[in-house]
Amino acid sequence: MNMEWELLGIILAGMVVITFYCFKIPLDWPAPNHSKEKRETRFDILRGFAMTGIVMIHIHSYFQFFHPADSFTIQNTLLLSNLARFSVPIFILTSAIFLRKKNGYWNSKIKHLILPYTIFSILGYWIKYKDYSVFEFLEFYFFGKVFTPFYFVPLLLQFYLLYYLISSVFTKETYKYWILLLSFIINTVSNLGFFDDYLPKNYQSISILNYIFFFVLGIQIGNSKDTKTLHSNHSQYILSAFFSVFFVLLIVFSHLYVVDLKNHHTIYPIFIMFFLWNHLDQMNTSITKLFNFIGNQSIFIFLLHPFIIHFMHSVDPYTFGGPIFGYLFTLLLNVGIPIFVAITIQKGKFLYQSRHLT
Repeated sequence: MNMEWELLGIILAGMVVITFYCFKIPLDWPAPNHSKEKRETRFDILRGFAMTGIVMIHIHSYFQFFHPADSFTIQNTLLLSNLARFSVPIFILTSAIFLRKKNGYWNSKIKHLILPYTIFSILGYWIKYKDYSVFEFLEFYFFGKVFTPFYFVPLLLQFYLLYYLISSVFTKETYKYWILLLSFIINTVSNLGFFDDYLPKNYQSISILNYIFFFVLGIQIGNSKDTKTLHSNHSQYILSAFFSVFFVLLIVFSHLYVVDLKNHHTIYPIFIMFFLWNHLDQMNTSITKLFNFIGNQSIFIFLLHPFIIHFMHSVDPYTFGGPIFGYLFTLLLNVGIPIFVAITIQKGKFLYQSRHLT
């Protein structure tokens, strides 16, 4: 089924490319604002959608744990989970956009990613497991297995290391499109399972081959110029039409096959990215501000929400008002509590710095 979904996406994407090429329709290509005067927020909004989607994927597992026999509810939480499968690729893509090899390259990554990940991994291992083992912890730590979502950190760190070693290859203007094409082929072949027999089983969940296209695309977007002047209503209509087809087919696939889609399909996240990007201007300001805020706090949500969902496994989600209210309440807790913690820490830092400055 995953193969059919992957090939379907490639066919639809090919149709989009041919349509835009034949009719010479300009496309609003995502590109960052490189001005130092104003912080780029559009990619934070995308990260906000992605982070919310990651939580939705894990909520499905939570509901399935308690009510596997409630087929109607589980099919719908599965649908929401499958709709959110663009999240990890978009998160990797947006993480690559502002990468630059400069002095102190690793300092921010150690401070804002590796150190928090280490602390939460130790705490999570201590809470979740009973028989402690140094070797088991090291295995879980390096492969992101303390909590299932933690695989994202060693995956992302591999990309940071890869960029640090060969950034000149990724940013070389003369053959950047060949690099992008090669990464797309590698990503697609990996999605179809051709590398599974050659990679260690432990490594498969954090294999960069599963997401290499999104990382390369993010780097190229980060080095491109803002193309807002090329904005076209025709591109919006065409992308919306193809997205609607993809959306309907995803619903049919999800309900027909009742299986979890993979996190790393190549086409679906790209459709989502372009669809959201080309409709940001039409979105309600309150909605974009909300997802912008979530995007800014995404690391806190990513590292803290596995603890929340872990403890919630002792409480039936239906006790929060049935399946619908239970779902919404679970989503609110898993996004809201980490944001509250983030705000508390940031205010604490501000007060600490203010006292020392005075």
